[in-house]
Amino acid sequence: MRQLLSSIPLFARRCLVFIALFTPFAYILAQVVALQMGDYEILGPEPGKAIVWFTGEWAFNALLLTLAIGPARQWLNWKWPLAHRRMLGLFVMFYATLHLLSYMAFLLAWQWQDIGSELVERPYLTLGFLAWVLLIPLSITSTKGWQRRLKRKWKSMHKLIYLIAILCVVHYLLQIRSNWFEPSLYALITLVLLSQRFSLAFCYTHFVRCFHT
Repeated sequence: MRQLLSSIPLFARRCLVFIALFTPFAYILAQVVALQMGDYEILGPEPGKAIVWFTGEWAFNALLLTLAIGPARQWLNWKWPLAHRRMLGLFVMFYATLHLLSYMAFLLAWQWQDIGSELVERPYLTLGFLAWVLLIPLSITSTKGWQRRLKRKWKSMHKLIYLIAILCVVHYLLQIRSNWFEPSLYALITLVLLSQRFSLAFCYTHFVRCFHT
């Protein structure tokens, strides 16, 4: 499997990754078009809420795929996903922005004066908005040019992805009043991916300290 995937030309793999991650957007866009054409049941009784949930889930899915690149290299010795990390990260921002815009359009009806009260009354909105704000510098500095400019600071900055993941988990969990299975599953997967990352970092730091002492 590893040899098969790594044998696919880089450009072809990039096209496949792009198509796979763009397909959910094309799907929900087709649903919205069908809704506008008169199929009022296609997104259920609350189509606006359905769109918000859909875009939020795919932002989280793209985030988990991004976080999984490190463990895939460590556990499976898959190095080929590294070439697609930037695209995955940009899709996180893409779906997170759609999620935010969907909320503003369908649930808040562009009532800008209500944003402050919404953030205060619903802490999960504050956490979600903070996660989106933190994605902005990561998206802007995702190019190789910014890597060269920032040097070591680039890696430090992009460790914000771990904080973003935690914010997203809490953002999701705080909204749930029933049916905890799916948000709990997302939280568990995030925990496994982050624990693998931090356990490796802890072991490495401990080894270096022992070596120097």
